[in-house]
Amino acid sequence: MGAIRVTQRLLVDRTLRNLNHQSRRILNLQDQLATGQKVNRPSDNPLAARRAVNLRMEIAQNTQYLTNISTMGPFMQESETAVLTVERLRQRANELTIQGLSDTNGPLQRAQIAIEINQLLEDMLSQSNYYTSNRYVFGGTNTSNTPFVAARNAEGEITDVTYAGNDEYFQIEISNKIMVNVNETGRSVFMQTAPGTENIFDTLIAIRDNLRANDTAALSDNLESLHAAQSQLMMAVARLGATQNRIERVDANLRDVNVQLQRVLSDNIDADFAEVMINLNAQTNALQAALNAGARVIVPSLLEFLR
Repeated sequence: MGAIRVTQRLLVDRTLRNLNHQSRRILNLQDQLATGQKVNRPSDNPLAARRAVNLRMEIAQNTQYLTNISTMGPFMQESETAVLTVERLRQRANELTIQGLSDTNGPLQRAQIAIEINQLLEDMLSQSNYYTSNRYVFGGTNTSNTPFVAARNAEGEITDVTYAGNDEYFQIEISNKIMVNVNETGRSVFMQTAPGTENIFDTLIAIRDNLRANDTAALSDNLESLHAAQSQLMMAVARLGATQNRIERVDANLRDVNVQLQRVLSDNIDADFAEVMINLNAQTNALQAALNAGARVIVPSLLEFLR
């Protein structure tokens, strides 16, 4: 095996290369202390960097789902409150209709009951046009226009109510490709859409007019219509409640998943400060030793080399 001739140039190059290597390692450790991360660029650890990108994307996606849920949660709660308010109005109308059917009441008493029924009708119209968060609750996807429009007689009393909204549902994405309806359309809550459902407005208008006409036979039919209306209102409440329960479960799951993902992300890229400090001290000592060795190898001038 041939001997390798060690020249002064070789010693100088090797010394400078070692000093540069030690300096880069110290710079890398200082970056880790400054940022708190052991992976600051893909070249530090390509596999960990790729994994961190994927984890951050998944966390951001889950965060968007959580934002969707938090945005629509209050809207759904207010929708449910509005439907429950309508149900209380229906219950009061039911009580008044039963009073109107009683033989102890005459035409005058029934006319007086009709006055309260008329006020319930006005309250019902107000609830059907419930407005919150810059949108009408019961207009379907047509949330910027009043969903229910009333026709009135010369005395200003409601004679007919028409639905001006649409029958479409707006949805939110609560998980990957999983969409849920977050509204109830005005037609499904207030209008007759199928056998067994009722137009609540028409029923209240009929009750008011039949009380004034002292028509107890017609009031009996109106009472049955009120009972049917209860079922459709409770179905709307059930749908809203079930959806709220579902998105609350998804919300809790997404928060748990994000905590786990953050932990995995931290394990992949976060620096161990104690370990970094130990390594930095070791590298600093190594650099100091390399500098001392270099001072003996690299001569400061040609004169000293000749001497």
